Amino acid sequence: MRILRFILLFSCLGISLVSFTDTNNAQPQDWKAPAWADTLYNPYAVEPLTLPQAQELYNLYCMSCHGNQGKGYPMEHTSQQVPDFKDDDLMGQSDGALYWKIREGKGVMPGYKAKLSDEQHWQLVEYIRDLSKPFNLQKNPFKTPNN
Repeated sequence: MRILRFILLFSCLGISLVSFTDTNNAQPQDWKAPAWADTLYNPYAVEPLTLPQAQELYNLYCMSCHGNQGKGYPMEHTSQQVPDFKDDDLMGQSDGALYWKIREGKGVMPGYKAKLSDEQHWQLVEYIRDLSKPFNLQKNPFKTPNN
């Protein structure tokens, strides 16, 4: 009986250690969306207000970690990296993959599927694509170097 308790105790301890290990600190290029996400396309037309509306969402939900121009800030409370939106690995991902990542989140990045509408998720994808361009080529009519 004592041996059984001993085995049970160490099994629980092992499970606890695995549970508390930070498996979400992968680098952005290591964070892969499922393959089916690449088949997703924006069903909404990009209209004159798409980028300004997305800018409002970005300022509210994303800017504190990703910065005004999507360069990403170092995060003190985690080893998870915040990607620069101009990064070739990130920009090489499909719109569907970015959409999925915004919805699902990972690690310190929350998922927004419960907070934002489907259209808002796609607006943010468009905004991230716009931020990935050099400042003088960005299409947002309300852009400033600080936005």
